[in-house]
Amino acid sequence: MNNVNSKIPVIGISTNTTDRISTLGFTKGQQEAYNNLLEFINSDYNPNDFKRALVGYAGTGKTYLSSCVANELIKKGYSVLYQTAPVLLDDIMRYKYDTNSSHELYENLFNVNLLIIDDLGTENASGAKFTEIFTIINARMLKPDTKTIISTNFTLKELSKIYDTRIMSRLIGGFDILGLFGNDLRLKK
Repeated sequence: MNNVNSKIPVIGISTNTTDRISTLGFTKGQQEAYNNLLEFINSDYNPNDFKRALVGYAGTGKTYLSSCVANELIKKGYSVLYQTAPVLLDDIMRYKYDTNSSHELYENLFNVNLLIIDDLGTENASGAKFTEIFTIINARMLKPDTKTIISTNFTLKELSKIYDTRIMSRLIGGFDILGLFGNDLRLKK
């Protein structure tokens, strides 16, 4: 899995992160999501069925927390693939329809220790892309040794207007939903 970890912003959960979060004024839901992810990191990658959906408004810490988790697992030697849904799905479409594309990314989606899909719901809609989202989510749910984090700015109700019941059933039934709602933390800097 060459260069799987190469697209991760360098951020980690540390004393500095905890101090920064306390000054940002996390809401109860944001703090619970942070604690849930911190517990996962400190569990030495043990929870067999770690699937999380971070749901909330823009600027509430979803990408930041996902990046923190990614970097902590990279430090522990685990493979991580982090990408936004639009870029990831465009890359998959290139792989599927361009015979010169590398198959490495596509294989990594199913085998990497932690897959983080950021900004689900912002990709250009197409049946082929929805099929790929379903395939990725379903395949990773069937592999208990793989971990997945999906973040979105949409509520579950809004996502249900974008995706069919097969995708929504897996998100709601197979992922722990962590709500991050509150003020835009970027505006508090």
